[in-house]
Amino acid sequence: MRILITGGSSGLGRSMVEKLASKEKNHIIFTYNNSIENVKSICKANSNVTSIKCDFTNKNELICFIKQIKNLDIDVLINNYYCWPKNPLFPGTFLEKHFHKIDESIFIEEYEKNIIPTILITQAAIKLFRIKKKGKILTTLTSFLSSPTIGSSVYLSNKNYLKSLCDVWGIENKKYNITSHYFSPSFMITGHTSKMDERLVHQMINSSESKDIMTVDHVSNKILSFLDEKNLIESNEIKL
Repeated sequence: MRILITGGSSGLGRSMVEKLASKEKNHIIFTYNNSIENVKSICKANSNVTSIKCDFTNKNELICFIKQIKNLDIDVLINNYYCWPKNPLFPGTFLEKHFHKIDESIFIEEYEKNIIPTILITQAAIKLFRIKKKGKILTTLTSFLSSPTIGSSVYLSNKNYLKSLCDVWGIENKKYNITSHYFSPSFMITGHTSKMDERLVHQMINSSESKDIMTVDHVSNKILSFLDEKNLIESNEIKL
């Protein structure tokens, strides 16, 4: 199985790359922009892993990558990429100011950086899957869709948008044996979030349904089990 994971050099993405690569039958292709040392470590430890550098916020690089997708001959696309804002007020989080204080340019910028790349990459994958008459699309969402935290309007509006797209492209391509699923992790401690203010960590944990910190390995193990299943679940959601 050939699997493309966007954003796979660190955090949840890296865990998914390594877990899925543990199955010798899989060949994993992942994208990255920074974290070159992580990339070298991942590829050195796994002979069935290939990395592709691409800055999805750079239009030329994004277009170049999209043109490669057909030749990658993938069976599975995992939309994991998300470019978190560099917010000095809330470092290491997706949180912003209260909704009524956020400038409209922030909503536009975050949409262009995160949603447009995912749309274009998924469109390219679907075109390939239609030719192959099969394919799987998995998308990383968040449990905070059902339990919003203060300051999360930009992030959750984008994730809600993706959730709707997951439903639509699943319905449109069902007759081509293309399935669409999403998974919604709760708060996870990664290299990106490890320096978060402890008060913000407690706020997000308390607002989540599980009231626990989820590990990246727990999520990636579920994805591994899901892809190993012969009979796909009826629901679009992969329960974590």
